[in-house]
Amino acid sequence: MGVSVLPAQLESMFLLPRNQIPETPDGLAQAIEEGLRSFVSRPDRMVVVCGGDPSALDSIAVDLSGATIDHHHRPPPLDPSEAIPAMVVRHIYISGEPISILGGNFSFQFEASNVELYQKIQPERKLLLIMHRAQDGNIRFEISRAAAESMIMKGATKLAEKQGVVVDRAELELSPRGPRALDGKFTVSAHKLIFHPVLTLAGTFAVSDDLVATVANLKCHGEGPIAALACAAITPSFSKIERHTFPLSALPLGEIQLRDLTIDAANEKVVVRARFGSL
Repeated sequence: MGVSVLPAQLESMFLLPRNQIPETPDGLAQAIEEGLRSFVSRPDRMVVVCGGDPSALDSIAVDLSGATIDHHHRPPPLDPSEAIPAMVVRHIYISGEPISILGGNFSFQFEASNVELYQKIQPERKLLLIMHRAQDGNIRFEISRAAAESMIMKGATKLAEKQGVVVDRAELELSPRGPRALDGKFTVSAHKLIFHPVLTLAGTFAVSDDLVATVANLKCHGEGPIAALACAAITPSFSKIERHTFPLSALPLGEIQLRDLTIDAANEKVVVRARFGSL
């Protein structure tokens, strides 16, 4: 099972439920907060904006620690073409540890300096703020092997239940393949009546240009006739799994080109790091 990570160009950042930029930093913070809460839930306030001039801000900080992201209500890809300058922000920082999505927890950090944000009105008179340029920045995504294993286990359990199979345990093995890829194998031990099949699932995890991971080329292998029957039963469901996505960015970001991207699977966790800068 290979995991490949590609250089990414991310396409949007904040979608405000307004048709114009608020005149004060507090007003902008409230608008960003309202936009985020259409797909992010967190008991505490998430957004703080500092600076006196809305066109030249000191900072925008978004704290997603303890937040849950509703994967099904994330904003769809939006059209950033013909956007016009909106503001300059000295520092943008987005972080969360942990953040929950699709039943698993991960951590995410994004930091950018000297950022140019552009704006464009979207359908329903919402205002899209786009990260057009940044002098320098970095992104870090981390998920533990146990958390990734748990997420896959939940999916495997749902598939197995439809066939009257009970999953006893599962194990995810990861190993590096170069600076931007991982090999992995997911082994499931299950039982049905007196039978105890062991299945091995393999596939390819790829990361798209907007840092969204997808699964492809799923295959199932099992020793013995019962395991073979189990594989035959769950294989038709693979197409549905392959349509699922997992966003590695906690929020949609901007028109930035990632560089120096690496993926590391040491110390029982998967860490993806990248730098960017477009000025």
